[in-house]
Amino acid sequence: MSERFQIVVEGVNDPAAIADIEKSIRQSLFDMALPGAWRVVVKPSRVNGRWDFNIHGLDVRHTLSIAVPPNLLSTLIPRRFRESLDTNDRFRMVS
Repeated sequence: MSERFQIVVEGVNDPAAIADIEKSIRQSLFDMALPGAWRVVVKPSRVNGRWDFNIHGLDVRHTLSIAVPPNLLSTLIPRRFRESLDTNDRFRMVS
């Protein structure tokens, strides 16, 4: 496992779900081939039924808030992460 990626999941009590969330985020980071160290924090939002997703890397600090049941976090987070970074010209991947 790369130490460039620190992934923190709060508010989820199921170890298998946490592992799945961490794995999907780590795979997204690898797939996007983003340089440098990254810290991703997933935690319950102050708004009921939502989750905050904080991304910190190089000169990037980005926060998303998503409404999804905990069991679907590992499915939705990677897609939202990619969409969020793809909308920022600095992180568009060149094919």
